[in-house]
This record gives sequence, C-alpha cells and structure tokens, in this order.
Amino acid sequence: MVGGVVAVAATASIVVGQLMSSDSDDTTSGAISTDWNRIVLVDDRTGRVIVDDEQGEELARIESGMRTPAASAIVDSTLVVAGTTQVAVIDIDSEDVAKFDLGAEDIVRPAGSALTLLASGSDRARAVLVHGPSGDTIDTDTIAPVVGARYEFANAQSSASGRDVLVTDSGNFQSVLFSFDRDEPSFFPGLALAVGADIVVTAQNVGSAATINVFDHDGEQITTGRTSSVRAGMITDTGVVLVTVDGAVVSMSPSSGDTSDVGQLDIGTIRSGTVTTAGDRLIVSGATGTAIVGGDGTSIASFEAQRPAGDGSPSGSTCVATISDDGTAETQIAVVDMTDGSVLVEAAGDEPLLSDASGCIVGTTTPLGYDLMNPAGVQQVQTDDTALALSLDGAAIAVEREGRLVLDGTGLGDAPPDDPIDLGPRGRTVHFTQS
Repeated sequence: MVGGVVAVAATASIVVGQLMSSDSDDTTSGAISTDWNRIVLVDDRTGRVIVDDEQGEELARIESGMRTPAASAIVDSTLVVAGTTQVAVIDIDSEDVAKFDLGAEDIVRPAGSALTLLASGSDRARAVLVHGPSGDTIDTDTIAPVVGARYEFANAQSSASGRDVLVTDSGNFQSVLFSFDRDEPSFFPGLALAVGADIVVTAQNVGSAATINVFDHDGEQITTGRTSSVRAGMITDTGVVLVTVDGAVVSMSPSSGDTSDVGQLDIGTIRSGTVTTAGDRLIVSGATGTAIVGGDGTSIASFEAQRPAGDGSPSGSTCVATISDDGTAETQIAVVDMTDGSVLVEAAGDEPLLSDASGCIVGTTTPLGYDLMNPAGVQQVQTDDTALALSLDGAAIAVEREGRLVLDGTGLGDAPPDDPIDLGPRGRTVHFTQS
C-alpha cells in the first residue's frame, strides 16, 4: 500500500478468505453478503447520488433532492438518505426516488437482521422502515397512527429476514409488530423482547419479577411464563433464551411457558442484549463486561471490562468488535469470533470503527494513519490519508487523499483493485453494494 508500513503475516488474505468464502453456508438471511460490484457515493452537500462500478466507472447519477443529508445507508439496490425535513428511499437500479415528509438524523438497523433500515423522527413518534432486498417501505404514520406513541426504534428487534420488526412503544406501554407482509400492525402488552418468523415475545417487568408473553403474529396469546426481571431474549430452535437483570440465563418453552435455569453470567447487572444477524447468538452487555450466549443458552465467552463497539448492535455475520470500558486512557479493541468466542486479534484503538460485512476485518484511526485488524494480525498504515469506509469483503478501503476520494487495496480479501481508483472530490459518503 502506498505510504504504508505493514506489520502483518503473509497468510492474512488466506485466513480471511477461508472465513468468508463460504458465506452462503455460514450465514442466514439476516446477514449481508460480502460480495460487491458497485460503489455508491452520496454528496454531503447536494445529496446527489453517484453510482460507480467496481472499477470506478460511472453508471448513474441520481438527484435525491436531499440537501445536506444527515445520514445514508444501503442494502442491495435500496438506498436510504435522511435529512432534516425528508427521508428519500432510492432504487439505484430504476433510479426511482420516493420521499417521505419526515426529518431524521440517523438510520439504524434492528437487532437480528442487517437487511432492514429504520429512519425515525427525533420525537420518536414516527419512522420509515425499509426492507433492502425488496425495496418495500412502511411509513408508521400511514399504516398505524398511534396517539402518544414514543417508539424505541434504536432497540427494535427483527426476524432474520428483516420483514418483521418489533418495537416498544413506551408512550403506550406496549409493543408493535410492523410487517412488510401484513396490511396492518399487531399490538402486544409489554416490552419488545424478541421476534421470529412465527412468534413474538414480550416482557412485563414488575419489580423484580417478569411475565413473559408469547404471541403469534396476529396478536393471539400462545403462552406465558414467569422469571426474574428480564433484560434480553432470543428465539432459537430450542426455545426462547432469556437473560435476567441479575445475569441468570433461562430457557423457556414457547408452547408451554415452562422455564429452566441454564447458567449464570458474571458480568454484573445486565443492561441489554442484542441478537446477531445469524440469529443464534445473543451479545449481552453488563455493568462489568460483555458475554456471548449461544442458541441453547450456554455462555460461549465473557469479556471483563469490555462492551460491544458502536451502538451495541453487531451487523457482522461472523465477528463482533468489543472495546475496553475500564476508564483507562488507552482503549483496547478486540475482534471476537461469535461462533466459539475466541479473540482473533487485539489492538489499541478507538471509535468510530470501520468494518467489513463479516465483522472480522476492522479499521481504526491512529495518530499516524490507520490500523486494519484482521484474523492474521494488525496491518499498520502510516499515511496522511483519512480512512472512510471498508468494502464488504475487506479487500478495498476508501480514503480521503489530497482532497480526493480514492479506493485502494488493503492486501486482504480476494479481489482488491489493481491500482488506486479515483472516486471524485471529497465531501461524499462512500457505500459498497451488490447488484
């Protein structure tokens, strides 16, 4: 790499290739493919969208009409651009632009699937939900205007397909299921805990106890169970896995409501839990650390004084990044394989982090440039470039170089660009996607 000082084993690309080559076998429909053949650029000032192929040749220019967009995100051919007064949903194949009169500052993905995007208003009373693979949209104000609604969209839960999204409405002490396959939502008592292809799980916490409710998608109750106050849940092939506020892991039958103790997490008072895109792991955050819980409720690994990086909702299909949470001046990042809980690589660094689709290649800015953490080690790049985005396979990195955007190879993955590719002037947000 130009201007780079590399400290990494020569086998890096082989190891990463082995992790990612069997993507279709190792991930569920909730994960994003590592393949990409388009680069999508969103102008930070005009909102203009430029679509290039993997060689940087322009394919299309689309006017989003979103001046100074606050955020943008893409899944497959569906791009969402959020602004202060509107949200635009753009099909980059047909170049169709649909606009919603809703101001949004951020775009989030619900836990359990990386295929669905949510853009919500600051008052949390309304959101636009977008299913990336199909381009289907839901405007919550159109499908279900609810008086006094205050949706917790940042903590939304999704089925692996991304087509069923369960959200807590704290303004009305209920949960709401929005489905791209239904004409109207369903309403349930309690906090949103988990959603699967057929059932919904909610929790009603009263003091130190909780009633766990299981419903079908129509809102018909199937069963109830009782546990200590619950903070996280996951629906798996073996039943419903629950984590209580004091760290107890409980398995519950979704048909009878019977519960049994599985184990105990030693990470302090539980704050939250997030289902991964594979649907068989629960990343649990506690006051003193982070734990990975398997589909059968067993503790796969725990990490003292570490928390999940970013918003705590891992979108990687294979790995999750954790960051030290012990108050020290120098933070440490660890990249963890969610399958067995093994730490693949550790290094000093700080947020925000860049990541490929697997989550196993992570970029962090350093005073001298940037580091790329990968299963074979740490690639340290000394440069004046500013790292902006990693490609889905980790083989390429978009950087700002001397006032221009440049796509360069990382030395990882299978298909890096042969030479640096100019992507135009700076001031554009870079995304990668597959046609």
